[in-house]
Amino acid sequence: MKYIVIGLGSLGREIAKNQTKIGNEVIGVDINMHRVENIKNNIAGAICLDSTDEDGLKLLPIKEVDAIFVTYGKNFGISVQTVALLKSFGASRLIVRSISPIHETVIRSIGVAEIMTPEKDFSSMYVAQTILGDRCLQWDRITDTHHLFKIKTPGVLVNQSIETIDVEENFNIRLVAIERLTEVRNMLGMVQKQYMVIQRLTNDLVIEQEDILVIFGKIEGLKKLASL
Repeated sequence: MKYIVIGLGSLGREIAKNQTKIGNEVIGVDINMHRVENIKNNIAGAICLDSTDEDGLKLLPIKEVDAIFVTYGKNFGISVQTVALLKSFGASRLIVRSISPIHETVIRSIGVAEIMTPEKDFSSMYVAQTILGDRCLQWDRITDTHHLFKIKTPGVLVNQSIETIDVEENFNIRLVAIERLTEVRNMLGMVQKQYMVIQRLTNDLVIEQEDILVIFGKIEGLKKLASL
């Protein structure tokens, strides 16, 4: 998948690096050249520009990426102005860091549905990582009890079919998607390996060692899976 991360402070930098680690293509954006230089060799590309400048934003492939992260943690005005411009340019999916309750209200009012609250989410993510270690790649809270987890395939599931595993029956969790390493051409026309979502999950589909599983359910089901 392809992402743009705007704001390369501590949160934006980690998002960009972690998405790259799991095979996604990331372009990082920041007005601070030092931050751009520090990350440019770790992701697909990094650009130094002012995200509140219309002409600058038009240089980005806004409509070609799967999502855009806006990660500013302090400047209310820059965050709101950036989000408003991205919406006007047709960004299909925005994931924006909440700076304050008022800031969240404002960005929701201009059409942002996905809000990051890293301070609140850290404790639950820590629990998931404690259970799975480095197998836990991503965590998203859906409700107070149910979560989406993106995990590396546990060794015990490798070479087994979806029907044989039956995660819903055995672990009370649901297998939502599988991402598989595939050769694709990136935005620069170069061939690289990238994780792609398998379009259809059939009972006879066999899990491979490098697959990434997207599962939905409670922490308890994750614990049961991790205990294998």
